[in-house]
Amino acid sequence: MHWPGREATGSPGVASARLLWLVLMLIITIVAPWPARTEPRLIDLPVRERLLPRDLRTIFVRQGDDVTLRWTTNHELTVHLHGYDIEKRLKPGETATMTFRARAAGRFPITVHSTDAGSAR
Repeated sequence: MHWPGREATGSPGVASARLLWLVLMLIITIVAPWPARTEPRLIDLPVRERLLPRDLRTIFVRQGDDVTLRWTTNHELTVHLHGYDIEKRLKPGETATMTFRARAAGRFPITVHSTDAGSAR
């Protein structure tokens, strides 16, 4: 049965709609896997007496994030961001930064390594 105002299945209008739908699905399939750009993230990390506050010992990033970790300390030491294997030597009274683009999403622990006879934390 053919309803007025509705095109038959084999008509050019239906074929054009199907082609448009296929093109849109192809575009979505190609573009969807790429992570969306996010706002740059700045995380302040104050190390006092060779310790980071508990809530800052692990950072969370999303894939594609542009991340800057800003460090301050009152002792000379080295910090290590696990998962990205980035280390930075810190000196008292100076601000240091680590900047990276997150290639993987997740939670990444930070370890503080003392440069003197103290133990790693």
